Amino acid sequence: MPAKRFVYASIACVLLAAGATACGGDKAGDKAADKAGAAAPPAKAGSVDIEKLGAEEIVKQAQTAMGGLNSVKVNGTLTVEGGKLTFDLAASKAGDCTGSVGTGSEGKVELVRIGGRTWIKPDAVFWNTVAAKEGNAKSGAVLAELFKGRYITNGQDDPSLKEMAEVCDLIGAISKDDGTSGDKYTKGAAADVDGTKAFSITATDSDGEHSTLYVATQGKPYLVRMEQTAGAEPGQLTFSDFDKPLDLKAPPADNVIDFSAVKQKLRTA
Repeated sequence: MPAKRFVYASIACVLLAAGATACGGDKAGDKAADKAGAAAPPAKAGSVDIEKLGAEEIVKQAQTAMGGLNSVKVNGTLTVEGGKLTFDLAASKAGDCTGSVGTGSEGKVELVRIGGRTWIKPDAVFWNTVAAKEGNAKSGAVLAELFKGRYITNGQDDPSLKEMAEVCDLIGAISKDDGTSGDKYTKGAAADVDGTKAFSITATDSDGEHSTLYVATQGKPYLVRMEQTAGAEPGQLTFSDFDKPLDLKAPPADNVIDFSAVKQKLRTA
């Protein structure tokens, strides 16, 4: 199940346009992709029989259940190349989403996506990071004040906003199987994840690193948590609000700035 690859790659790319982090080639996203788990072909989703099924079959059922969702919420923290990444995001199968993503000391961005249109609202730390990356650190405070509390949009064809929008494809990415990871799965034990009864599965990648998947054992076998506590890239992701309708609202027009104006200010501030 490639949830780890998707999240690592997406969050690492979220701040691409502003220069807050790099994405491409063999950097964090691709490195994480190489280490992600993948499941075998999808199976029919239903209540999982822990006693009868092997670890790989349990993962297949979880993948199928996640792929059948109309919406899901995920929050947690990850580590990529020594940096702490955080996010709290609810997304639909259609690719709509609302929430926030952050890169620790480099700032946080609130994100709304509705019907293919994306709005982002960076915080002051983000703008200071942007200015420093552009070689004009003094302009950070100016940008932060100028765009304080305001959303940016209308850059739908800009590669940077497209990268940001990709983080909204949670369901498609979690349920996708490209068959390339070669992860090995072993059964664990019964567990409780925020009040949900679950069963743990240990995934071991080709580098020998271990991560743990927690699959719900009552109702549909949703993936309710995945975590890695050891190694250089610890993290934990918790999934909830399965099929809960999203509360999506476009920002008021008077609180939105065109993306072209932002790029102009970055050049002249």
